[in-house]
Amino acid sequence: MTEEPPPNESEVEAVHPPPEPLAQADGEPPGSPGPEVEAPAAAAAPAKPAAPRKPRDPAVIRAFRAGHPIDGLIEKVIKGGYEVKVGRCRGFCPHSQMDMHRVENAEEHVGKTYSFKILQLRRGGEDVVLSRREILEAEHTDEMKAVRATLIEGAVMTGRVARLTEFGAFVDLGAGVTGLVHLTELAHGRVVRASDIVTVGDRVPVKITKLDDASGKISLSVKQAVTDPWESVPASFLVGKAYPGKIKRFADFGAFVELRREVEALAPAREFPPSGGGWRDGLVPDVPRDWVVIAVDAARRRITVVPAFPGWESLFGSSFAPGTHVTGKVVKAEAFGVFVWLGPGKIGMVPRVWSGSGDGPGFEQRFLTGTDIAVEVVDVAEGGSRIRLSVVGVDREAAEAARAASLRPRPAPAERRPAPERRPRREEAPRPVQNPDPGAGFGSHLGEALRAALKRDA
Repeated sequence: MTEEPPPNESEVEAVHPPPEPLAQADGEPPGSPGPEVEAPAAAAAPAKPAAPRKPRDPAVIRAFRAGHPIDGLIEKVIKGGYEVKVGRCRGFCPHSQMDMHRVENAEEHVGKTYSFKILQLRRGGEDVVLSRREILEAEHTDEMKAVRATLIEGAVMTGRVARLTEFGAFVDLGAGVTGLVHLTELAHGRVVRASDIVTVGDRVPVKITKLDDASGKISLSVKQAVTDPWESVPASFLVGKAYPGKIKRFADFGAFVELRREVEALAPAREFPPSGGGWRDGLVPDVPRDWVVIAVDAARRRITVVPAFPGWESLFGSSFAPGTHVTGKVVKAEAFGVFVWLGPGKIGMVPRVWSGSGDGPGFEQRFLTGTDIAVEVVDVAEGGSRIRLSVVGVDREAAEAARAASLRPRPAPAERRPAPERRPRREEAPRPVQNPDPGAGFGSHLGEALRAALKRDA
């Protein structure tokens, strides 16, 4: 390839031609004396024309004219940017034009050679302004077009998590081509925050679910690119076995326990061993502990667990045959008996008569919630849903007899004959006084009455 000859002086001046002198109002060029003005003697001598400015480096001028990139060596950091040696010229590259992103350490570019685009060239190369960013952006655009041309809906590929948002994560598929993975597509389980599943910089497999050429948006899914972890749950978590897990969150009805990534189990509050401080007593979020699996339903993506407690092996899965002695925990005491927790899903009842506490007052206070109690299984009915218990050491027959005796009706006292009805005493009516002489006066009647009374007394 033959090198182009250096431009002559006229070509250099054509890049930035000198401004033409403006004419005066009378039509004479500026500086020419008017007809009535006498030129001084010194002005009679012709002025020496200024020598045209020679270009510092013709190759720089050619690159500027053609818009081609040119190599430059970064020599030092100056105010506002960098001083760059381009051929035989000194150029300036602002900080904002050095890279596509903010440069934290300006000194890291000193001594390196990059390709630059000449944005401005004046005074024959004395004033050269450069940009590396425009070249990087042009290369990046070409790479993005090439990467996007290879994307196909339904394809599975690996990307890098570029940034996280409240509604998902953006994954870089290469050359800055990013797609969105929504929260619902980050994992098979429930996702509250994207940061709970991935972090910036993670390499994750993704499936391209949608390409929108009109808007340029790309929809991705991590969930559809990986195997469903619930497929192996039946073989990995066996009923009656204990596995480590951490409480992720509480609810009114229980706690959600993470047994492994994307596999959560529910610990129902009703299945917890009774405690005086409540079912949450001693449970701390994100602290590993053992949990006993009591039910698995992989089709419905459900696992039921309870905290592993001392002696759970002997209680879990026991048939509780009549005559068996076990140690349970008091759930609550009622006036008629005591409810005893025997294990997950197993609640028995001790009738008051078999509790050994008698019929005295304060029965409920003798059996506090969460305390251990040794009981004997008396009978099991309705497929194990009803279990009748007795406190160990209580003679049930004697207790029943004593209770029956206390409930036997007492004989009524002998009947008394009712007292004869007393007849009321008949009052004697006063005899009327006969008046022999109706015409007699008051004195005659009184005298007759006195005489009659004296005769009766005699």
